[in-house]
Formats: sequence, structure tokens, C-alpha cells
Amino acid sequence: MSVILSQVSMTFGDHNLYREVNFELHHADRVALLGRNGSGKTTLLRLIEGALNPTAGHVTTSGRLAYLPQLTDLPQVSLLDAVRPLALEQARHRLTAAEALLNDPTAEALSAYGAAEEAYRLLGGYDFEQRAEEVLSELQLRSTWMTGQLSGGQRRRTLLARLLLTPADTYLLDEPTNHLDWPSLEWLEGWVRASPASFLIVSHDRAFLDATVTRCAELERGELREYPGNFTQAMEVKRDLREARERQYQAHQRKTQSLEQERVNVQQRAASTDRYNHKRKKPGNKKFAKMRAQDVARTLASRAKALERRLDRMEAPQRLLTEANLLRVALSSGAHGPNDILNLDRVSLEVGGRPLLHDLTAHVRRGEKIAVVGPNGSGKSTLLRALLGELQPSGGELRRADLAVQWSGQHGEELAGFTTQQEALLAVDDRLTPQRMYEVLARLGLPRDLGHLVQDLSGGQRTRLSLARLSLTAAQLLILDEPTNHLDHAAIESVQGVLHAFEGTVIFASHDRHLVSEVASRYWWVEGGQMSDVTALEAEGTEHGGECWS
Repeated sequence: MSVILSQVSMTFGDHNLYREVNFELHHADRVALLGRNGSGKTTLLRLIEGALNPTAGHVTTSGRLAYLPQLTDLPQVSLLDAVRPLALEQARHRLTAAEALLNDPTAEALSAYGAAEEAYRLLGGYDFEQRAEEVLSELQLRSTWMTGQLSGGQRRRTLLARLLLTPADTYLLDEPTNHLDWPSLEWLEGWVRASPASFLIVSHDRAFLDATVTRCAELERGELREYPGNFTQAMEVKRDLREARERQYQAHQRKTQSLEQERVNVQQRAASTDRYNHKRKKPGNKKFAKMRAQDVARTLASRAKALERRLDRMEAPQRLLTEANLLRVALSSGAHGPNDILNLDRVSLEVGGRPLLHDLTAHVRRGEKIAVVGPNGSGKSTLLRALLGELQPSGGELRRADLAVQWSGQHGEELAGFTTQQEALLAVDDRLTPQRMYEVLARLGLPRDLGHLVQDLSGGQRTRLSLARLSLTAAQLLILDEPTNHLDHAAIESVQGVLHAFEGTVIFASHDRHLVSEVASRYWWVEGGQMSDVTALEAEGTEHGGECWS
């Protein structure tokens, strides 16, 4: 057994994050840790790693642990040195020191060298460089690069490479697929499946979880519930269980209401019978009639008490309620606009005088949903900038119809220049009333303060603010760069539903393979300076098809 959580509770100030959580991670287990943003997934990983101590309960681990955090710094060294595990680096220093002592080959020096050499060998020191080159190559990195010259995505992939080169019995992965393109994602999936280690994975990539995990644990309202299967299977089990519990709960409510109504009726009859009126009785034994009425009243009162005790003993079945899906936004389709939206005729694009894309030819009609996909650095974001008119082609012709366009950048770039949430919303429609803006912010789970600073929003909140702006515009064309960045699973599914139902035209770049397969009707595969334009059906038979499109 690798990890055991026993009655673990975690409190930050007055906020109870967990309540008596129990969890076990066995050898070779592959488990997804799910939950909404802020539910405490990263905190749970840090508890297991040992960086945090629980408020109550116990965390027990066995074997070697390796943890991939979402964010961390890298020293200013070459990538080969950056990805060398700390234990291996220490073993290398000990071996170097032991070698120096061999100038005087005493028994102690020989023994120290033998121990240091054995430790270095067991940690894979002799073939480390070869393995490092292979891993870095799969992640589109080079061992000779310096960490100070890396982009954000490259730094993230360097951290992942270091983790993969660290021998461990248990891997804790916090968003390992961030900034990975599709070929790298598929390679990582294969590595996880082939590894004999156990894994606890936090990821918003549904396709990655479907391909790697066999069990899901979800943090919800401070509790941890487990479901069998990969992500899709687990969510089906959860949905079926919730529906069954809801039917049980509704049946219990109907039974409770029926018994309560019976209790009230019996109680009223008891009260009415006890109010004996001798004037309404016929001449005869009025004393006997009064005693009989009192006996009936006592019997009815006793029955009412029995019904009340029965109601008190009835426990309602536990309902598996999910938190309200905060991302409830319907994009306005606006006017239909022209049939011909975009036309690219042998377009070439340059960045900083360097040719990046050339001979791009495509035609976009109203209502199409096009996914721009391809390896990192292939020019997807550059192409979107050209479609927006921010970058002029260096060759060919790009024509866009005169229509309303709304865009969203992968890092919320369109929010730059706005100080507050109110400014960002009014820039879309200056006729918005404060009440309408409050409604939009509430629906999307954003701070209900129009003066809240945009710079103080988290990554997920910035994405939601961009979606709030989209919901208020009558755009006929949406151009989106990684629209699901920083969103949790429930929010991603909401975005997917919104884009699927949108009546206008959508062109979006995304590494979310599930989103692409569910929404896109066409694909623009960008690679090697060129672009392949295929429909969803055609893609299944291309070299870029297969698992990428499934």
C-alpha cells in the first residue's frame, strides 16, 4: 500500500476544507483526483507529499514519492542539469568525492568508493543522459537549452521531464498536461500506462484521464467520494447513483408528507372528539356518552403521537447533490450575417521577419465550428491573430466579412487595459445596467463587486470574465484561444455545451481533445509551416486521425 489517509480533516481559519477524509492508494493504482476549483485538490497532494500537516487525522505513505506541482522555479542551468533528480545529483557528488580519495587507496577509501558507485548505479546514473535526451526529445526540448531562455510552456515541460526521470513508487501529478500538445499528451499517456508505479493525478484533461486512470476520487463539499472506472465511466456511475438516490429521496418525501397529513388529520379528530358537548346529545345516559368520547379522543391522540414518533425515526436518504453549475451562460447568436465568413487565398505569415506559415488556403462559411490544432509552436495563435486582423499577411490574401467578432485569448489578453470588472463588461455593451452586470457576475461565480480589480482575478476567474463578455455580445464570429484554460471539469462541460449550441461561427485553438471532438465540424491541422483543412469525418482517415480525433 502506497498512501493511506485516515480521518483527515483540514481547516484554514474558519474554513473547513475537508471533513474526516479516508483514502487508500495501492501499488500500481492510477487514480484521478477530481473537484471544482478551490475544492482542495492541490492541498491534498501537498498533504500526501508531507509539505502540509492535516488539522486532524493521519497521512501514511510508503516507498518513494515524486510530486509535480503546478508552479515552481528552475535554477539557471542547462536543461540536462535541470532535469537531473536531486538524489542522483547528490549521488554524483558523493561518487566524485569518493573517486578523489582513491589517490590513497586505503581500505576505507575503496569501501567508500564501492558504496558511492553502487548508489549511483542503482539511481540510473550511468544511462541518465541517454534517458534524459529521450524524454526531453519527446517533450520538444533540447538538453543544451538554458532554463533562463524557456517560455512558460517549456518550463512546465522541463518540470515534467524532471519528474519522469525521478525513480519513484508513487507519482503525484498536479495538472501534468498543461502546455502539452497532442503528440506529447499521447506519449505521456503511454508512459503512465506502462509505469509500474502508482499515480494520483489532478487534471482537467478528460481525454487524458480516460486513457490513464481506473478509479476517480472526487472532492465535493469537504467530502471525498470514489467511483470506479476512468473519468467518463466514473461520471456515468456518479450520475446513475445520484439519480437513484434522488428517486429514493423523493419517495421518502412523499411518504413523509403522507404520514404528516395523516398525523394532522388524526390530531384534529382527537381534538374535536375531546370537545364533548352534552347539549348536542339526545336524552339518555349522557355520562356514558361523555366517557366514550373521551376514550376515542385518547385513542386518536395516542395514534397521533405514534405517527409523530414514526416520522422522527424516518431518516431521509442522503442526496448526492452537486454544487450549482456556476457557468450558466448562453451566448447570443446575434444577426445571422453573411454566408461567407472568411477566405484565405495562399496566405503567408511572418513573425519578427521570420516566415512561420505559408500557402494557407481555406474558406469558412456561416455556422461552421473549426478547431485549430497542431504541435506547440506551430503557429496556431499566430493564425488566430491574423484572422482577428492584428497581424497582416506577408503574402496572399485574407478576406473577412464585415461582421461582429468577439475573441478570447488563452491568458485573458483581451482583458488587458481594463482596470475593473465593470470596465470589462461595459466595453462590450455600454448600455448595461448595474443590475444586469451583477446578474452576469453571479451566474459565472465571479466576485459580486463591479469595482473588483481585473488584475486580482485568478486564472479561472479571468477565463470566466472573458466568457461573461462573450455572453453579452451579439457576435457572429467567435475566435477563441484555449477557451477552457484554468476551468474545472464542470465548467469545461458547460463551455462545450455553449459552443455546440452557438448558432454563429466558431474558430478555436485547443489542446482539449475531448472538447475538439465534441464541438468541431472541421479541423485545421497546423504543422511544419503548412495547414491541412479537413472535416471531422475526413480526419478519422488522415495521418492526424486515430486517437487524436477520438
